[in-house]
Amino acid sequence: MFAFRNWWRVAPTVVALACAAPALSAPATTTIQDVLYRADGSRFNGTLKITWNNFQSGDSVPIPTQGITVTVVNGNLKVKLVPTTTASAGANYSVKYMSQGVYQFTETWAVPPSSSILPVSAVRISSGTTVGNGSSGGVGADTQITDIAGLSAELSSRPQKGPGFAPSRAAVVNSSGQIDSAAGNLGDCLHVDGSSGPCGSTSTSTNAVFADAEAPGGLVNGLNLVYTLNNSPSPAGSLRLYRNGLLMKQNNDYVLSGTTVTFNAAATPQSGDLLTASYRYTNSSAAGVMTFVDGESPAGVIDGSNASFTLGASPSPALSLELYRNGLLLKQSVDYSLSGGTITFFSGAIPRAGDLVTAFYRY
Repeated sequence: MFAFRNWWRVAPTVVALACAAPALSAPATTTIQDVLYRADGSRFNGTLKITWNNFQSGDSVPIPTQGITVTVVNGNLKVKLVPTTTASAGANYSVKYMSQGVYQFTETWAVPPSSSILPVSAVRISSGTTVGNGSSGGVGADTQITDIAGLSAELSSRPQKGPGFAPSRAAVVNSSGQIDSAAGNLGDCLHVDGSSGPCGSTSTSTNAVFADAEAPGGLVNGLNLVYTLNNSPSPAGSLRLYRNGLLMKQNNDYVLSGTTVTFNAAATPQSGDLLTASYRYTNSSAAGVMTFVDGESPAGVIDGSNASFTLGASPSPALSLELYRNGLLLKQSVDYSLSGGTITFFSGAIPRAGDLVTAFYRY
């Protein structure tokens, strides 16, 4: 009877215990508080969007995937977060900074347990840093191309690197609009079609005849512009026309048409000038096969100190090489030496910056 009459005295205690049994304590948190500044020294104003993937805290509380937005006014940031460095593998926070509605950047935070307030510098890590029980992972923090307005369109409009791209080479646009690199020897010249070869023109002849030191026909009186050769140079580039020992430049000082040489007015030969022409032409009775190189620019740095230059081929015979510096014919074994296709200038004849070096030879 006693127990029945006093049931109301013990029942509230039983009910309270029953209600408290399923409750779980909240996970521990770490407070992150700091003052954020912009690069110009002004305080940051905006929002931080903090997101995370599901993980289990160090005190065994499940944290589902979610995110929060924290407002930063006059640089003042304060937020409480569950520690991740003692949580399950891969736990960390992706923090996206926004200011005036514009995305700024994203970084990754790894939050340690702490009873003290921590600054941002104590939790900031690089994307992909190993955190949480020694395992790597976590939410991605890389800036995406689509995060920047207009960047995708700009990148699409620019040529891309092609399969033939290589550093320290001349660029060539391939048939797909991509950038490849020109192939060939480093001393080669690049042609408009993207191909390469020895600098200067090269030709092969089976019926070549040489005309050496010919005096063009015409009156040298300071007025006459038209002179005549005995034969038509073939090819036209083989003509080397000298005025008082200086090489004249075709299509600059004069033009050639068949056997006729017409000087430009500024280069009119004056009374007493000496004109000399050397060239080759074809003759059906000539025999043998020879290859000629006309107007080649030897490969090498022209800087006043470099003495070594390289030809596209080895002159044969060696004395067939005619080497010019700024239009003046240099003398082999006096101004330079030749070994195979390598030219070595002597100290007094080393080309200086701005000089023009040109070679003619056969092999």
